This record gives sequence, structure tokens and C-alpha cells, in this order.
Amino acid sequence: MTRARTGLLIFSFTVCLTLPISGGFADARLTYTSVEKITTPKRNLHLREAEEMFLKNNLALLSSKFEIESKKGEILQAGLWDNPTLSLDQNVYNKITKKYFDTTKNGETSFQLQQLFVLAGKRDKRIRLAQWNREIAEQTFYDTLRGLKLELRTSFFQLYYARKSLDFFDESVSSLKKTVSSAEIVHSNRNILLSELLRLKSILFRLETDRLEVAKIVREKEAVLKVLLNEPSIGEREILPEFLANEESDRSVSVLETEDLLKLALESRPDLRSLELAIKAEQTNLSLQKAMRIPDVALGGSYDRAGNYIQDYYGVTVSVSLPVFDRNQGNIRSSEMSLSAKKASYEEQILRISAEVRAALGTAKDKEELARKYGTPFTEDYRKLASLMVENYKKRYMTILEFSDFFEAYNDSMLKMIRLQSERVETMETLNYAIGKTVAEIGR
Repeated sequence: MTRARTGLLIFSFTVCLTLPISGGFADARLTYTSVEKITTPKRNLHLREAEEMFLKNNLALLSSKFEIESKKGEILQAGLWDNPTLSLDQNVYNKITKKYFDTTKNGETSFQLQQLFVLAGKRDKRIRLAQWNREIAEQTFYDTLRGLKLELRTSFFQLYYARKSLDFFDESVSSLKKTVSSAEIVHSNRNILLSELLRLKSILFRLETDRLEVAKIVREKEAVLKVLLNEPSIGEREILPEFLANEESDRSVSVLETEDLLKLALESRPDLRSLELAIKAEQTNLSLQKAMRIPDVALGGSYDRAGNYIQDYYGVTVSVSLPVFDRNQGNIRSSEMSLSAKKASYEEQILRISAEVRAALGTAKDKEELARKYGTPFTEDYRKLASLMVENYKKRYMTILEFSDFFEAYNDSMLKMIRLQSERVETMETLNYAIGKTVAEIGR
């Protein structure tokens, strides 16, 4: 494993533009005054460290964990018995004894105690339904983790390569500014044409404009990472990403087969598993709604001191709802339709996963092939060519316009190479997301 921070070849040769031009301006000297610049503290962040912070601190994951705990509470609640009901009837004023709230043997007092007994296995069905909902919450947590992990890793690698682009721009802009300043002095002595000077300035303007766009991307990706990591130690710092390159990454995508990945995705995707559990939960709910047609029975006892046909009356009570009008027809119908809808959603998700895996694998292989084709040999050849162009320029075999054309092509190609590396990583992470499991990675 080698550190990927030093693995990407980025070359800048704009400093060579300070060489003599048509009579030369090598003798021109400018005095620069150093200005103290306030810099934001920086923080080196390794990928593994970022993932550990994410798992520990991310608020969305914490929220999903609390949701799982709440479902466990619902399981507990579903298994509890209904509380018994106690009714008390006390005579307010006894005309015979002339007493208020007479609780003696001459007064009237009655009470009734009842306990509801749930029939047709409703309590067991409610418990099982709550258990299904807890398992769905767990799969929702894993699906949230899957999505946030994709966002974390893609943002991390995008920031890494954006900073590589920013370093390239900083070096190029700094060198080209000196070149333009020197060229302005030479132009004032009428040793170069105005068109040549404007050509240099147009290159500088494009570089600075492109640099602003990359700097914007850097700030955006840093903001995303800071929210995902929720780590106070990096809140006010610039993030400098680091990761260990995976030496086997060049082979990791090309050897993957579509059918194997489809099978793995159907086994691993938490969103599909969640839909599968939702079907089982709805089947349990349908069974519960059908059981609700059978009324529950409340059994109890009663006592009446002086209000019945004898003193100190003791009785047994039975209470049951008669299913004459309401036999839970509406809820049963609703559950049946909901079950059909969830089965359709499950079948649609299988089709969606198949399409996502095929598209993700195809894109990843395309990026992998292009990166392998125009990898290190391409950048090394470009560096050799750049050195040759510098020598030709020193010998005045080419004009500054020809040299600037080459510089623009070189600049554009190097930035596209950096972007290709970034997109290659993104396609691998998207492939992992589509499968629901890590099958390819550029680094750790």
C-alpha cells in the first residue's frame, strides 16, 4: 500500500515562461512586498479516521438508532395486558339515617371490578407486528448508513482531488503572474507584441476563473464532511484528506461479473430487505385485522351492599361486544390493498436494483479502462514532451503563441486527468452503493 497523496503525478511548468522572449526580459526585475496573510488552521484527515468519526458522531445515524429503540418500546407495549377496570357507586345522602356518604351497613355502596381478556391471539399478533416494525427500523438504519457512507466517501475523495486541482492552479497562477508582470515591462520597451501579452493575460484570467470554481467545490465538500462527521476538532479547520491506495484497485472492477453482483445485491440491499419485511409485517397486520372480528370478553365481579334484592349481593359480570354492524370490514380491506401495494413495490425494487447494478458496473468499468489507458505513462510522456517544448522555446524554435497553445492543452489535460481519477472513485463508490456491499475501492 502506498500513500495516494503522493501517488498522483501533477506537473506544472509555467515557471518556464519567465525565459527570454524575442530579445528577452530575463534581466527585468520586479520587487514584491511580502504581505502577512491570515491562514486557516489545517487538519490532516485520514479516510479510516473519518469513517470512525462518522460512525461515532453522525446525527442522522444517531436518530436512526433512537428509532430502533422506540420500536423496542412498542414491542414491550404490545405484550402488556389491559388494566383492570374498577367502578364504584356510593349513595350521596341516606334519607333513613340522615347521613351523607353513609358507608355503614345501612348505607348503599357498590363496586365492580372487570378484566379484559383478548381473544383470537390478538396480543401475539400485535407483538409479532411490533417485532416486524423493529426489524424494518433496523434495515432503515442500515439503508441510511449505506446512503451516508456513499456521501461521506465520495465527498472525501472529491475534496482530495479538488485540492490536487487547487494546488495545480496555485502553482500555475503564481508562476504565470510573474511572467505577465515581466512581459508588461518588456512590452513597454516594445520588444514583444501586444497580442502576445494579451494572450498571456487571457491564459492567466482563465486559470484564475477556473481556480475560483475549484475553490468553491473545496469549500462545499468541506462543509458536507463537517456536517457528516460532527467533530468539533475540525469545525474551524481546513480538511486535508489522506488515504492509503488500494494496490489491487486496478483489477477490482474489471474482474467483476454482472450476474454475481446482481445476486449479491439482492442479498445485501437493506432497502430491499426492508420491503420484504414490510410485506411480512402487513401479512401479520392482515391476520390481526381478521382476528379483530372476534370480540374480546371482559370478566369480573360485583358487590352491592343494599341496592339489590338482598343485602350484600355478590355477582359475576361478563361483558362482550356484539359484532352486528362493525366486523372490521374496512380495516381488513385496507390491509389487503396495502399488502398488494407492498408486493408490487417489492417487485419494482428488484427491477430497479438490477438496472442500478448494471449501469453502475458499466460506468465503473468504462472509467477504469480510461484511467488505465491514460494513467501514469500518459502523464510521464506529457512531462517529457513539456521538457522538450521548453528546450525548443529556449532555442527560439517556437513562438510564445505556440508555446501558450501547448500550455493550455497541457493544463486542460492534467486537470481532466485529475477529474478522471475523481470520477473513477465516484463510480466505484456508486457501484458499492448499488450492491449494498463493498466490492471495489480505490483506497482505505
